[in-house]
Amino acid sequence: MIRILKLIMFIARLPLSVFIFYREKKNYLNKLFHLHTLLYVICIIATTLFLKLPQANAAFMEQMAIDPVAISLANTVTADPPGISSIHYNPAGLSHMGDGNFISLGVIPVSLNLHTKFTIDKNLDSSKVLNDLNGNPINPINGQPGQNGQMTGPTTNEGSTTSGLVYVPLLDTTINSLAAPVFGLSHRTPGSNWTFGFSSYAPFAAGFVRGDPNDLARYDGSSIYMQHLIYAAPAVSYKVNSSFSVGAAFGLGQTAMGLQTNIRDPNEITNLSKALGDATQGMANPVFDLTIPMPLFGGGVGPYDEIGTFSLNARDDFSPSFNLGALWEPFDWVSFGLCYQSPIKSHLSGKYSFQYSSEFQKMVAWSGQNAVMTILSEMFGLPYESTSQQTGTATMDIELPQTVSVGIKLKPVKRLSLLADLHWANWSSIKQDNMEFDQEIQLLQLAKYMGYQGGASNMILTRNFKDTLNWGVGIEYQVLDWLTFRAGYENRKTSTVDQYFDLIYDLPSVDYYGAGLGIKLPNNIDIDLALGYMVNKSYTINDNGSSNLNSTQLGNGLLNPYRGLDFEQELDVYMGAIKATMPLNVVTGLLYKGMDLLTPSKWRAAPAKASGSLKADEIKKPVDSSSTIINNLRPEEKNYYTEDSE
Repeated sequence: MIRILKLIMFIARLPLSVFIFYREKKNYLNKLFHLHTLLYVICIIATTLFLKLPQANAAFMEQMAIDPVAISLANTVTADPPGISSIHYNPAGLSHMGDGNFISLGVIPVSLNLHTKFTIDKNLDSSKVLNDLNGNPINPINGQPGQNGQMTGPTTNEGSTTSGLVYVPLLDTTINSLAAPVFGLSHRTPGSNWTFGFSSYAPFAAGFVRGDPNDLARYDGSSIYMQHLIYAAPAVSYKVNSSFSVGAAFGLGQTAMGLQTNIRDPNEITNLSKALGDATQGMANPVFDLTIPMPLFGGGVGPYDEIGTFSLNARDDFSPSFNLGALWEPFDWVSFGLCYQSPIKSHLSGKYSFQYSSEFQKMVAWSGQNAVMTILSEMFGLPYESTSQQTGTATMDIELPQTVSVGIKLKPVKRLSLLADLHWANWSSIKQDNMEFDQEIQLLQLAKYMGYQGGASNMILTRNFKDTLNWGVGIEYQVLDWLTFRAGYENRKTSTVDQYFDLIYDLPSVDYYGAGLGIKLPNNIDIDLALGYMVNKSYTINDNGSSNLNSTQLGNGLLNPYRGLDFEQELDVYMGAIKATMPLNVVTGLLYKGMDLLTPSKWRAAPAKASGSLKADEIKKPVDSSSTIINNLRPEEKNYYTEDSE
């Protein structure tokens, strides 16, 4: 408790420390003003970088771009946690941080390529092929009917992502981005068993934009982002004895989701509406106008016609979580690590919009064209007042899974470390996505006659994810006293079941390769460099295998835009990373020197006058028993430290 109270006092004294630091050197408020300006600029830049999160894998990517050491070892770090990022991987590893105050800064640029290919299913049962009024098969790629009973037109469609996409808190907007920062602070009083830390990171993140208007993938997400950002993660570790440490971290996070997609729904019902609409064109007369107007269904909507677009942006600004860890190092040559990460439960709320095509609007208007049709529509719960759009508020509950990681590190010789990890994630806790709207949605009102049973104000997509158990191995070799080589491999399994696969945020299993270097510099400065590569060269859903993608079963999914098509996907993710870990006073010293360069000479203090002034060597250095944070903020060669008694 005394240590915790001291940490609180450190934070409380920080503004005063900055003031004392500058008073010792110059004592000019103008200079302090420029310091604030510089700090604001640094904060803005750091915040901008921090919000540029990575994008990719599994149901959506877990612990992909958090730390360069973890990237180079392909996440096999539970038994050898990587510095300040131990807060995520195993909080007990904070006990390996150095005495005093340390800061970690870095950046992880990411490059993502997600390539999709749709091919007409040549083996599709003829009874499942959708035909026009004349019996010609309709091409599922461009929606055009063939000729003389044969399908014509393109047989394939390919597309790739054009950029990443991420939601920016505070600014409440999205930006294209492929970079993630590394940031964290740690403190330990010399000789203490307690270590305190703070970090910010994104344990889950995915997002991309499909920019090609001809890419069929736009019918299952033209732009998507889904992320959980832990904006504040205070943590503590305690060294129980020389071989055993425990740790805990508490995460304050934000979960955000955004989706924009074009909509089409190829099935027998939409095909029938179009066929009857075409067959009854020009049959209007006064009798029909008073009973059942012609053409039927207002002309209908073709099975491969675009119904409209749907967009959603929702978030939960307070989604807490926690991590618990233990690290046991019984001998110099072996260590064991264990980490538990709690589930993250979020209640998202935000704005939605349905934009409807002119064909869809005509169909709805037909349902209310006269008194008879209006009464029938009310009886069967059909929409009958045409509108070009519906907007409002939507809510959605999301649970990100709990995870357990276990690891071992062996040192057969002094300079060589061999690592292995197992990572389990409880994805099976996610059964479905359920978006609740504040009104009845016309699209959903009609969908119930196509087999949809979710209701008129709920959009339900079945997921039924499966638990994942990933394994990874790593190697670390200290080539020289100041140089370490690292490499790793992880077999990352997807949580998605093929039967419910879609393109919204389901991605395949990948092979994850990492490599990197660790460089030790003077003054306790460590530099970590890493390269990471994730790949899946071919993932296919053929033979109408997914009810959320290309099923031919009526009512077998609300969004099923690729009936009659086989699907293939290729994924490549490239990552680079650099991180510097150093004592905090190194950074504050650099800031001070930078302020010296930025400060005009006319603001600098004039030399003391001879009469009535004291010489520098006559000024006694005060004894300061305040925290080491204040000492580290003082200029170079003017630091001093008197250890507090226990």
